Amino acid sequence: MLASLIIVFREAMEAGLIVGVVLAATKGVPGRSRWVAGGIAAGVIEASIVALFAAALSDAFQGAGQEVFTASILCFAVVMLSWHIVWMSRHARTVTAELREVGQAVRLGQRSLAALAIVVMVAVLREGAEVVLFLFGIVAASHTSALALAGGGVAGLALACLVSWLLYRGLVAIPLRHLFSVTNTLVMLLAAGMAGQAAAVLHSADLLPGWGEQLWDTSFLLTDDGWVGRSLHALVGYSARPSGIQFAAWLATLLLLMVFARLAGRPRVRSAAAVAMLAVVLAGGPSAHADELTTLLFKQHRFVPDHIEVPANVKFQLKVQNTDDTADEFESNDLNREKLVPPGQTVTVFLGPLEPGEYHFFGDFHQDTAQGVLVAK
Repeated sequence: MLASLIIVFREAMEAGLIVGVVLAATKGVPGRSRWVAGGIAAGVIEASIVALFAAALSDAFQGAGQEVFTASILCFAVVMLSWHIVWMSRHARTVTAELREVGQAVRLGQRSLAALAIVVMVAVLREGAEVVLFLFGIVAASHTSALALAGGGVAGLALACLVSWLLYRGLVAIPLRHLFSVTNTLVMLLAAGMAGQAAAVLHSADLLPGWGEQLWDTSFLLTDDGWVGRSLHALVGYSARPSGIQFAAWLATLLLLMVFARLAGRPRVRSAAAVAMLAVVLAGGPSAHADELTTLLFKQHRFVPDHIEVPANVKFQLKVQNTDDTADEFESNDLNREKLVPPGQTVTVFLGPLEPGEYHFFGDFHQDTAQGVLVAK
């Protein structure tokens, strides 16, 4: 019960924070609740479908199917957010004036609402797939009662909704004349964060160059796995140890959106131009072929072996096989990697080149037992 509560709370909170920003950005617009609810419902349905076909995704694109799929939906969300930002910059004054007139429909808001509904769907899809797969694995293994599992899940979801509601209430308390500028800034940071995450995911699949594995390390101030760190990761793409390509994508997307938002009021500027320019952010070629190492096993919620020596300063592949009957996730803050491993399946983690030293990794769903260290020599 406690495990399901923690997992559901953590994943739902990350999606819920995005929903809170979307609701605040569309405050007072008629029909926004239907659009957001529809996005949530679509995300839940699609997350269940993705979880069922997780193994097929893992096998696609030479073991990088999960990363390609995740990066694709993140890039799609960036496009939708960019559309909203440019549109809102062009129509903020009109929308503000219309919202002040009670009962008047905001017809222009429909396009923006459609874009943000898709972003909500993507957020729920991205986090929901892990929740569905994890809970399905527990039920299939019959290690806990369905009642306890459901109770933990409901409690976790309720806590996540509470956190998201508090964020939403804080945003809508802002006076209307400042609300659009504040939420537009938040949406810009959200889009930049998603672009950075997409770049990091593609680099983790060895499909983009790294431009430096770790530009800096701020984990001594704010860790990635803490509550605040995860919240900032969901909202602005925070990473304690970002790669060069991740930071470049984040910064380039933010600067492009700021420029196009400022220029959006001019007749000749079209929102499609901003979308087209975003493609430049993730430009880059695949890096060198990575050598394959011994397979790492999830066995009885532990890593076997839990100590692996790898070559320093070269690229390599780490095969991770889950022999348990529940899902788990290979995760490492030191390596900036996170990959879901369905029960009975094998996934590929692309790593390196690494500086000599020790890099810790863990099983995200069983952190009390699944711990390991990778030593680069």
